This record gives sequence, C-alpha cells and structure tokens, in this order.
Amino acid sequence: MRKTKKISLSFMATMFLSLVLSACGGTSDSSGDKKSVLKFFGWGSVAEQQIFKTMIAEFTKEYPQYDVVYSSVTSDNYITTLGSYKNNTRNMPDVFYMPDINFVQWINSSDIMMDLTPYIEQSSAMSIDNIWNEGIDAYRYDTASKRLGTGDIYALPKDLGPNVLAYNKTLVQSKGVTIISDVSGQYGYNPSTKTLNDKVAMTWAQFVAFCQDIKEGSLSDSNSIVGITHYPLESAMASMGQRFLDASNKTVTIDNNNFAESLQFVADLSNKYQVMTTAEGQASQAGLQRFSSGLAGAAFVGAWDTPELWECNFDWDILYTPVPNATGNLDNWQDGYRSGASSKSFLGSVGISCYKGSKDPEGAYKLAEFLTASPVAQKINYQLGQAVPNLIDMANGEFMEATINDPKNATMGYNRPLNRQVYLDMMANSERRPQAYTYNADWYDEMWESSDDNYKLFRVWSLTSSYGGHLNVWDWNTNSRINSEFLSGLEDRCQTILDKTTSKYAW
Repeated sequence: MRKTKKISLSFMATMFLSLVLSACGGTSDSSGDKKSVLKFFGWGSVAEQQIFKTMIAEFTKEYPQYDVVYSSVTSDNYITTLGSYKNNTRNMPDVFYMPDINFVQWINSSDIMMDLTPYIEQSSAMSIDNIWNEGIDAYRYDTASKRLGTGDIYALPKDLGPNVLAYNKTLVQSKGVTIISDVSGQYGYNPSTKTLNDKVAMTWAQFVAFCQDIKEGSLSDSNSIVGITHYPLESAMASMGQRFLDASNKTVTIDNNNFAESLQFVADLSNKYQVMTTAEGQASQAGLQRFSSGLAGAAFVGAWDTPELWECNFDWDILYTPVPNATGNLDNWQDGYRSGASSKSFLGSVGISCYKGSKDPEGAYKLAEFLTASPVAQKINYQLGQAVPNLIDMANGEFMEATINDPKNATMGYNRPLNRQVYLDMMANSERRPQAYTYNADWYDEMWESSDDNYKLFRVWSLTSSYGGHLNVWDWNTNSRINSEFLSGLEDRCQTILDKTTSKYAW
C-alpha cells in the first residue's frame, strides 16, 4: 500500500507539472525542450483552412521552438467569436484575423492589437516597400490624431484581394467569339467581328453587347445562361472615378450624376438589357454558384475564390473591369472611354494582428510575419489559389509565369487564370471597400437595408413592388439625373448615421 501511494504521488506531481507548463503556454518536444504554444484564429473554407495548415507546417519547420494551435469558424461568426474572446482574455488567440472593414472600430473600441512597428523595424526578413501600399496602409493608424493610413502598423495584410471579372472561356468560344491578346487594341469587345481582347478593358456599351452575344434563354428561366451573374455597384463607381465618400471620408457623396448613372447601369443590365440575373435571382442563388455551374458567361470574383473555381470543368480567365463610354449611349459599342474614367474595381483585405497581451509577443509577430511576408508562405498562397502574393517582386515575377496548382491541369491542360496582369493592375490602382474607411458600416448598410423601403437601392433593381416600387434614377436618352429626391433623401439618411459614428473618433 505504501509503495502504491508513492507512485500515485509521483504521478500526481508529474501531472501537476504538465498542467503548469500547459497553463504557461508551453509544450515539450521529444528531446524534452520546452516549446512555446501560439494560438492562431481565423475563418475560411475547408480549402483555405488546409492552405493555412500547410503554411503553419512550414513555419514550425523554420521555427521549431513553436507549436501553433490553429482554429477557425465561419466568416459570419468570426467577429462575434473574437468579441467573446476579447471579453474573456484568457481565451484570446496570440494571432488573429482583423478584417479591414472592422479595423477602425476595433482599434478605437478595444486595446487588443499589438503595435507591430518596432518588430517590423527590427526584422531582417520584412521589407515594407515590397508589400502593396494599400495592404499596409489599411492597418496603419495614428492613435493621437485618429487617422487611418498613417502612423503605426497594427496588422499585416493576410491578402489584398481585387474583385475582378471572370469569364467562362469555353462558353464564350462556343458562341463563336474569338479571344485575342493585343495590348494596343482599340476595342475590348467588337460585336461586329465577335472578338474579345483580354488585354483591353471593354466599355460599358461593349460589355452589354458581349453579354448579349453569349447569353442563352430568358431571365425567367432559372436554367438559362445569363451574360453575368451580378455587377458590384462599387466596381461601377470605381471605374467611373466616383467614391461613396469625399476625400475626408466624413461626407457621403451619392446625390450626384456619377452615382446615378453607375447605379442605373448596373440595374439595367437586368431591367433593360436582360443579360444579368435579376435581383430576386441573385438573392436565391450566389453568383459564384451560378457561374461555377456553367449558367453564366461572367461573374465578379476574388482571388480567394480560385480553389472553388478550379473545380469547374470549363476553362475560365479574368478580364479588366469595364469602363464608362464617352457619350453614355450603351447601344454605341464604338464609343470610346469617358474622360477621367479607368478600369478599376474594389479591394478586399484581411489583416493578421497579434494580441497585445500575448505571453510570447515575439513569437506572435514571427508567425504573423511568416504568414504575410515569407516567400515560402506566399508561394504556397498563390500556388494553392488563396491569394495574389503580398510580395510585389514575387507578384511581378514568378507569379506571372508560374504553372499554378490547377487540379485540372494534368487532364485538361488548364492553368487558370492566365491573364494575371489584371490582378496586379487592379491592386495598384484600386481602393478598398468604402466601409473600410469609416468607424462601422451602418451608414453603408442603410442604402441596402433601410427601414423605409422607399429609400432602398433595390428599388432601382427590382421591377416589382418588393422594395417599395420600381424607379429609375438616370435617363439614358437625355443623359440626365431623374428622381433626385430619392438620392438626396438617401444621402441625408446615410449622412446622419455616419455623423453619429464619426463622433466616436475624429479624423
């Protein structure tokens, strides 16, 4: 009995020591050396999770003194879950995602993000000049002046994703369209010869003609082939040279001709030209799903959609965002680009932040740096279809020429997408989503989810009374704005909400 008691006490002592080490964030390898445990929290599809597990495995090879515990939830639940961790800091991860559209609010309402600037300045592996400016500036913040885009850095960009126009190459060619690549070409699309130039942006008029040439069937038939699944208003606005906010990001700017014309163009792709899925159809089926099933000629996608698009049994590629044509006559495909307009889209970004209270801040920074700026990780990122490289020299170099790990390459010879210059041009010239520049997105959501149906933008999309009755805001015949009261009232509502949230901090 006495001997058994000694063994039990010894066992209990060992277990106690193990619990202490675990509580301190430490584990031991086979040699008995203690490792530091880093908790990493994010979201993503099964494919994205596997990509990050692959990158983490490479991190632990390079830094064997660390173990990384990776957890993930759905994107819809991410911010709520992170908030619960913030309120119970024992559960806070050492490294975590921080979406660009939540960054301003979180850095003003919580004190959890570590200032990475000193670590960046001391790092021999990090070169800020070799990372896209928009990706870094999204997480720069001056806490004294409360200005975004300047000051210290509180996250490194997981990615900087341009929203680009993908098209079903197999379908387009089956419709008798010839695809060329001519950087000096005059037209993005010539309906007379049915020629698509993937190196030149289409005008809005050419895009309408392109969609008309490749669509098949009626919009009322869910099995018809539409020209395009959806067209983001943000992309139309960006190519017009218009923003939702003024340069100070404190004033809503939607009561103007540029906004009205952009809005009407997007709506009329369904309402007038019958080439885009209706508003009701978009609500019932995601655009990516319809495109992937072969029932659309084109769709706006992000680089992060690549793993899902690789499952498509057809060839696809990407194109430049269409540009407004000079006269606004959408039936004149020979009309040139409008002065001041250019091919732009909008950028999405997620940052990778480190917890200010981490027991191993240096290790947390090393993991964030590796995932965002290591050539090893960035190659995994683009090879497996997660993102365009953060590293500018890699993006302009090997990424442009590489055979990416398209699973259909071996059997069908696909290397999708091929026209990768589109990604780089969009990243160099476009801005992030309008919600990323304000305290929260409430003012922006008001345009879509207004409690008063009379002020919902869906009224321009819908031809039914679903959203308070259909209206037009632009007259193509006279190139003039109509229903100014609607835009003026909507702008006032959005501005009132923005003023309330802006009062929580000052630019």
